[in-house]
Amino acid sequence: MRTSILVLGLLLGARALPAQSLLERSPNLQGTWSLAPGSAAFVFAHRFEFLNGGDELRNIPTLTLALGLPLDLTLGLDYTSNSEVIPGSTGGNATQYWVKRPLAIGPRTDLAGLVAYNTAADSFDGAINLRHRFGRFAIFGEGRAFSDLFGTGDFGTAAALGGAVNITQYLAITGDIGQVLSGGEGDIPAAWSGAVAVAIPGSPHTFSLQATNAGALTLQGASRKSPINLKDVRYGFVFTVPLGTGSRWMRIFDPAPPVAAVQPGDSVTARVDIRQIAFTPAEVRIKVGDTVEWVNSDPIEHTVTGDSGNWGSALLKEGERFRHRFTRPGTYRYHCTPHPVMTGVVIVEEG
Repeated sequence: MRTSILVLGLLLGARALPAQSLLERSPNLQGTWSLAPGSAAFVFAHRFEFLNGGDELRNIPTLTLALGLPLDLTLGLDYTSNSEVIPGSTGGNATQYWVKRPLAIGPRTDLAGLVAYNTAADSFDGAINLRHRFGRFAIFGEGRAFSDLFGTGDFGTAAALGGAVNITQYLAITGDIGQVLSGGEGDIPAAWSGAVAVAIPGSPHTFSLQATNAGALTLQGASRKSPINLKDVRYGFVFTVPLGTGSRWMRIFDPAPPVAAVQPGDSVTARVDIRQIAFTPAEVRIKVGDTVEWVNSDPIEHTVTGDSGNWGSALLKEGERFRHRFTRPGTYRYHCTPHPVMTGVVIVEEG
């Protein structure tokens, strides 16, 4: 409980970061990713080991649902069957409820705080995540604390270190190693993992193939080698599915996005380049009455869609442009409808 209170305090400061893909975190770490308010995501993770010469499988699936909330918070749950948190109670189910807030502390360094409750261990857990990028390389760190580690009744702590090498913008090699530092019973073997992660071009989805000796993707499950591994190595995969915002799902019933009219005399004050599945720059500051122009430089179609649903573009092909004139002060957040991981903001100030 004391760790949860400490982490909750960290959640209340600084500004949130955009959601991150599997290329930006290693398999056994929670990472600093988050969701924009009103958007949702689904993550399917599946780990397994072969038994009886490959004729049978032991499955450890973990399903994650997450929702972006105001104040830059992300609320989620991780549900797993065949939970191995309590060694004497294998085959049972476990749910980890959590809330996270990532914090930007530098141009290349991100921090995130997470508070969780694990139903299998009846434990309040917490974690601090750190990510630092330099060029094609990134390093990750995660400190963890548990009010009831593995159901032993002991307060416990653990730590993990990881890294990633981005071979291209769509391909990365990631890995990590973690160890229980205090609590628990007896000698607890370290947990490790490695993965090949892929961002699927032209889509918001990421996918990874993994090898590990750990179990479910909860803070407790990823803190040690599984106590009931029959093999030294487990294999698996993770698939991320951003679900977009409520306004995006309303397009099922109202498929025509609003298109802002541009007067012939409008002059462009700021320009945003749509390139490599990102808005650059992601933040623009203008005055009331100014016009922003977006140019699609990607070989795939994108949109500029206001999160409010009151303004936006149609699908823009490569080389096409969209302009919008902002007549009222405020903060206008937007995203790409086919690729909701692409987000940006226009801040309109009084003239």
